[in-house]
Amino acid sequence: MAWRAATSLEGLRSGAVKGVRVDGTPVALYRLGDQVYATHGVCTHALAFLADGYVEDGKIECPLHQGLFDIRTGKALCAPLTTDLQTFAVKVEEGTVFVDFDSPAAEVQHAAPVPGESKSESSRPHGSVLIVGAGQAAAAAVRGLRVNGFTGAITMVGSEPHFPYERPPLSKDILLGKATAEACVRLSQVDAATLDVVTHLNVTATRIDPKTKAVTLSDGRELSYESLLLATGGVPRRLEIPGADLPGVHYLRTLEDAAAIGATLEAARRIVIIGGGFIGLELASVAASLNVSATVLEREPELLTRVLPAPIGRAFRTLAERHGVRVQLGAAVEAIERDGDGLAVRTTGGILKADAVCIGVGLVPETALAAAAGCEVDGAVVVDAEQRTSVAGIWAAGDCALHHSPIRGRRGRLESWHNAEQQGAAAARSIAGCAPVADEPRPWFWTDQFGLSIQILGVAAPGDRVALTGRDGEQGAIYRTIDPMTGRLTSVVAFSDAGAIRRAREELGSADCFDVAKASAVLLDSEGKGEEPSVGVEARSQSAKQYVWPSEGLTRIPDWVYTDDYIYQREVERIFHGRTWNYVALEGEIPNPGDFIRSNVGPTPIVVSRAEDGTISAFENRCAHRAAEFCRELSGNAKEFVCPYHQWSYDLKGNLAGVPFRRGVDGKGGMPASFKPADHGLKRLNVTSHRGVVFASYCDDMEPLADYLGPEILREFEATFDGRKPKVLGHYRHTLPGNWKLYHENLKDPYHATLLHTFLVTFGLLVAGNKSSMIADASGRHGVMASAKSDASKLDGDTKKEMRAYKEGMTLAEPRFMDFVNEFDSPWSVTMTTVWPNLIVQREMNTLGVRQIVPTGPNEFIMKWTMFGFEGDDEEMTRHRLRQGNLMGPAGFLGLEDNEAIKFVQDGMLGVPDGNHVVELDPGVIGTANTLISEASIRAMYQHWRSAMEL
Repeated sequence: MAWRAATSLEGLRSGAVKGVRVDGTPVALYRLGDQVYATHGVCTHALAFLADGYVEDGKIECPLHQGLFDIRTGKALCAPLTTDLQTFAVKVEEGTVFVDFDSPAAEVQHAAPVPGESKSESSRPHGSVLIVGAGQAAAAAVRGLRVNGFTGAITMVGSEPHFPYERPPLSKDILLGKATAEACVRLSQVDAATLDVVTHLNVTATRIDPKTKAVTLSDGRELSYESLLLATGGVPRRLEIPGADLPGVHYLRTLEDAAAIGATLEAARRIVIIGGGFIGLELASVAASLNVSATVLEREPELLTRVLPAPIGRAFRTLAERHGVRVQLGAAVEAIERDGDGLAVRTTGGILKADAVCIGVGLVPETALAAAAGCEVDGAVVVDAEQRTSVAGIWAAGDCALHHSPIRGRRGRLESWHNAEQQGAAAARSIAGCAPVADEPRPWFWTDQFGLSIQILGVAAPGDRVALTGRDGEQGAIYRTIDPMTGRLTSVVAFSDAGAIRRAREELGSADCFDVAKASAVLLDSEGKGEEPSVGVEARSQSAKQYVWPSEGLTRIPDWVYTDDYIYQREVERIFHGRTWNYVALEGEIPNPGDFIRSNVGPTPIVVSRAEDGTISAFENRCAHRAAEFCRELSGNAKEFVCPYHQWSYDLKGNLAGVPFRRGVDGKGGMPASFKPADHGLKRLNVTSHRGVVFASYCDDMEPLADYLGPEILREFEATFDGRKPKVLGHYRHTLPGNWKLYHENLKDPYHATLLHTFLVTFGLLVAGNKSSMIADASGRHGVMASAKSDASKLDGDTKKEMRAYKEGMTLAEPRFMDFVNEFDSPWSVTMTTVWPNLIVQREMNTLGVRQIVPTGPNEFIMKWTMFGFEGDDEEMTRHRLRQGNLMGPAGFLGLEDNEAIKFVQDGMLGVPDGNHVVELDPGVIGTANTLISEASIRAMYQHWRSAMEL
């Protein structure tokens, strides 16, 4: 025996579990009274750590899906477990617990569980059982038959070439490569041989003759039976629209479907998912984790509203959107069409382009065989508590069968792993002649999305009230649904909180009304609003304020979006400090080691520097000691940064380099011995750079910049930053008395350009007759206003009348001002690219610049302009860029008018508050517009803003 020290006996609490690693192997240790036991530390089903589980009555409950193992023997005691847990021998010497990996725990004999009260041997049915279907319910039935003592022949017919496997991993771990097809098998070929099951795979049943008790197969064979179980499941509901069966359009039900989707995701950059149910959201979760841009289209006003109350559907939507998934509600899909090498999805709200389309709009039960045999069918096969159909000798279980009793007053099916297991086992007990189980477990369901394991116990109705404990849509949130008539709990939905589901078993059994206050919960209204629990007094008073979006939706924007301080502070937290890439510098501003420049992420001051090894770092301009802003110069070159207050010094990457008198003087004072400089560096940001443009983020796991921008915006970004090395020509800096988002709106609003800017329209830079476009990315946050220069003198009279800013006869004293050198691979002579949240890339003919937005409050922001050219420019091109630069800046021929207009808007809101903005131009379109007379991109921006703000 090879004994290995695991832990101290003192560290084991009685009746609890402790996880340790012994020589790299995860081990779970348990102390039950005076005995210590050891098992492998990972669940055999879904690879959860048992150290996070719950110990009760000598069993360990897996924290993920509530599977139970016997601690003493490792035996798997219930679904979803099929494989026992490895046990290890244990000894305790001198207070240390040792384990031996080579020896199992001593055998402990237990009586076999008796699932139901057995009838006498003589009363049990004899003969053969034929199971039509080879899925989850069929596997449960096979095992149940043998556990309950059935010794007759069992035959199983399956339309797929596979032995029974579980389907939940198809939309999760299979696509991520975390699980194999073999790991999903519920009844293997070896199991079938051991349990003496004859299988006919890759063949279908075509006819049942209940009189002769025979089933005809598609290959012409005929099988007889004494008892027949229909476990035929269902097929994905097909969309009855043009293009629903085009190549590249996927449905998910089988291993082959999953393989096809997995191969698609490896190559795709963007997918559209039609259907916002659990399958659709799980596919979106996988896409997000693979850095594939995903858009979910849901025709209902909220996700999951057919099965859950709207506030919970909203929580699922918030979770998805927080991970970069775009969700469009009320989206009716009209057609799927070919678009070059990809696809285009046409909806009532516009067209979405995609490399692939996944459709998940429900399941159609396979009932034709049952109906032809005379079984009662009401949407699915009607069964009783023992899964018997209306035809003697025929049972049904799984997705093809109704639940035997009304659920919340209506007949229905429960499409879940748990229901398939329960119904398959119930049919097996009945066929084997055993009485049904007295206490029927409550329906239970789980879904894994965006790093969370979300479990639902019980059955909610869309009209239930919702009480929330925790933070809405985040890990640890617990939603309890309440029957509005009785006040009793109907279900509990827990976001990665297995303990809540365990407690819910007792809560749901109570006949009392649910006490919201006692549970420290808050009731949510139909829009998910409610005072957030567990926050400070100031935050609570702020969040209690009602922020009501106008009923017209995105065609109205309320004033509080621009003027409210709480909203502004939330923007700093959720947007600038959230999942965004913020522009911070051009590499040309810090070309040499030691170069630095002061910058901002939102209002937060940072320093961007180039270290001796050439790498670029960004860190907060706040000393880790007493919070002094240590860098006071706008730019420069330094070997280190020294705080002027107490002289703490930092290297060019923000690491703490020196602390004066760290050891004290004469053995007195100084920092404690435990002080480690490595723990007290400056707050560093995630940094990326693309073609000389530097971005930073407070989010450590940001997607690559190319994915963040999306293909449309990346194309225009790279048309300007085309590989030539940018060369800084100069800076402007000024303050605007308006909300920072108004500048984004201004550049997503081509409508105003022909009405406000005299220079722009008079000299043909952006006029109604130009080739032009307002481009938005899939998320709606970024945009490009683009136009091709034309000759304004050739416009017809009616067009000139509509362009109020047009001035007939105005000429230039310097005609070279309007020369355009076509140096870019682009159809546009003018582009204004807005990169959310703080960058504008300006290409106005040949003058180039980046504008950085620095908000200082809800009613003011600073604009930093950096004008640039390229290192290869000759002197004439540089002079030309500077000459055209007079268009821009705080007093430019174009910039001045925008600045004034933004001030007028903010003044109007502050002077006459509590109104809203009308953004109805180009109705029904959200995002890209091919007309100047549109506000579609503004609506798209606020659709994203509401998602990011969780409003």
